[in-house]
Amino acid sequence: MITGINYPWTIFEGKPNYGCDFGRNQWNCHAGVTAHLDDVRADFRAMSEAGIEVVRWFVFTDGRGGIEWGSDGELVGIEATFNTDMSAALEIAGAENVRLCLVLVDFAWLDHPDRRKALESDAFVDRVLDPLLDRFGRSDAIHSFDVINEPDWVTQELTTNAKRAVWPLDQLRAFVSTMADRIRRRSRALITLGGGQVKFAKEWDDPIYGLDFVQIHSYPDVRYPDRDLSVFERSAADFGLTKPLLIGECPSNPRLHPPGHLSPAYTLDDYLNLARDGGYLGAWPWSFKGVDEFGAVS
Repeated sequence: MITGINYPWTIFEGKPNYGCDFGRNQWNCHAGVTAHLDDVRADFRAMSEAGIEVVRWFVFTDGRGGIEWGSDGELVGIEATFNTDMSAALEIAGAENVRLCLVLVDFAWLDHPDRRKALESDAFVDRVLDPLLDRFGRSDAIHSFDVINEPDWVTQELTTNAKRAVWPLDQLRAFVSTMADRIRRRSRALITLGGGQVKFAKEWDDPIYGLDFVQIHSYPDVRYPDRDLSVFERSAADFGLTKPLLIGECPSNPRLHPPGHLSPAYTLDDYLNLARDGGYLGAWPWSFKGVDEFGAVS
């Protein structure tokens, strides 16, 4: 069992720093790791002292930071200050004896047509992933690469939201397979994908993805008990997978949730006990910093 947590991005000047932790951003300002080193060091020291082994941290999210875009919407490559921020993040993690699960892309990337083309054309793989791996892929501070976060929300055959169904399943499979192949050539890190719903665990176990462990996210809502499977009263073995199974996200506090979501009275201890007793790879709460209305870990 791996003790992990979702960072998943910093708080910069009192605001959640989604997509801006690494490199300059689309507003031509810099709020990355090196802009508040002391804060980030303090966070990692606290996580290390709490016994955290792996920190799940988002990198390029929806493309707003760390990427250089041309005036025509073409992906040019990694933004110049990205490497400084990533170097600092890896140094801090290593100093605190914590390793990183780096989430490369968030599903929100696919909402933008030009950015979606960058994934479909291999521009991201050639101009962003390869240089990233060449420079950092062998770092001992990297535990794993999470290729894409919650792609099921935007995949035609998996989502129930027709307005966001922008990618066919074959395209997703091809993208993840290509990414996994490139990562395996240049890194010893493990490879996963942040599945947004429990019910699709079997999909991510398909060998076409090339993953080392399957990951599911569990956010049960008492108003819609049949919308997704529950991990409770299910062991990892009950899913019938060929790979280890991680609960990569789960609520940290049942008393805190967005207005449109009502969490059952499961505590974080309930999730951790389930992971331990049910043979899961772990249960990683969302989130250390309280970056949204699900609140922070105590």
